[in-house]
Amino acid sequence: MKKKMVGKMRYVVQAFAIVLTAIGVFRGYPVAKALLLGVTFIMGPVFCGWICPFGTLQDFFGMLGDKLGIKKCTVSESLNKVLVCSRYVLLIITIFISADFIFNLLSIDPRSNLSVVLTGNSLTVIGWIVIGIFIGISLFFKRPFCNYLCIEGAKYGVFSMLRPVAIIRDKNLCINCNKCNKVCPMNINVSSYGQVRSLQCVNCMECVTECPVSNALTVSIIPVKGKKRKIVLPLIIASALSVFAFIVYNNINYDSLNIGVLSSNLSDRSTVITGESTVEYGDAVGIADGIYTGTGKGFRGEMTTEVTVQSEQITKIEVTETVDDAKWFDRAYSTVASEIISSQTADVDSVSGATYSSMGIKEAVANALINAGGKNVEAIVNDLPEGGRSRGERPEGGRYHDKRPDGDQFNRY
Repeated sequence: MKKKMVGKMRYVVQAFAIVLTAIGVFRGYPVAKALLLGVTFIMGPVFCGWICPFGTLQDFFGMLGDKLGIKKCTVSESLNKVLVCSRYVLLIITIFISADFIFNLLSIDPRSNLSVVLTGNSLTVIGWIVIGIFIGISLFFKRPFCNYLCIEGAKYGVFSMLRPVAIIRDKNLCINCNKCNKVCPMNINVSSYGQVRSLQCVNCMECVTECPVSNALTVSIIPVKGKKRKIVLPLIIASALSVFAFIVYNNINYDSLNIGVLSSNLSDRSTVITGESTVEYGDAVGIADGIYTGTGKGFRGEMTTEVTVQSEQITKIEVTETVDDAKWFDRAYSTVASEIISSQTADVDSVSGATYSSMGIKEAVANALINAGGKNVEAIVNDLPEGGRSRGERPEGGRYHDKRPDGDQFNRY
């Protein structure tokens, strides 16, 4: 394939990937996510270089800056080595430290926020501002967010450390023109590598297409010589296929493995917690057996739950739809839903580090029980202050409710 065709093909794939993101393919289809994971294991962070909508947006504004005659600023190699560590530090923090301020900081992630917009959900003013800031910086720097702050890219990089396919540089053919270094959006010193296996590499192929010498830079299986080749390569490929099969078989998405494509981004799932409580009186008193639907406001938008009532008790809570990031939702759901079933009331404690998702679940459960005609349940509104989400002052005790003229409680929206 001619080098110029590779560049054009990448633009087509990037445009198509934006469409697929908008219709939720990378969010709701485990097989698509498993394929991406398998490709990452074999070839590296292809998602970052060919699919990620925010990466594409940064590339576009970078090219726009070139058209406008804006000279790209460069970071010294020594400083760049220090700065690139920042996204891996952020990754470690999010994995090992669970605190509200960390998750609130991650809520302004421009890559995740762009995905929210593409999937038809509303975005806060702060989210738009952060996206705009990084777009503006992209006029002067290559992929600023990808280089230094994207924890999803960091995950992909770490996950692809053992990839068997990489960009190979033939030292005998290389004329040291450094064109590959200049076009690399991730500031990798390509001309210093025999095999470009940097965790920063997103396999965009810009260096390959820009290289003026035929076959000086190629994409191929890493050259393992002798007996090692017979052992190492089959082992790596078999491992990649095993991961793929495991994910497809168990219907697991990236978020469940903490390797989210759109960390991220967003989850649209059906999760169930079941149980039987010995509590005789609770929010479900007076409600006939059945399954009732309710909605609430989560971290990124509306979530929907189905609450099963048997013998005037809550026996199952199923979240059928949510656009909250898994890192918030999972922390909240596993604890809040269990406690609601155990205590038979939606008024349970929120989970630290996942306050918004916790409130969304509680609000949705209360809403479902109110819709079912419950007399004991009080409405809970997620009026936490973000992007106009607040719907009035919260009274003492953290609960917000009102009365219908006939005395029944109802959920105010």
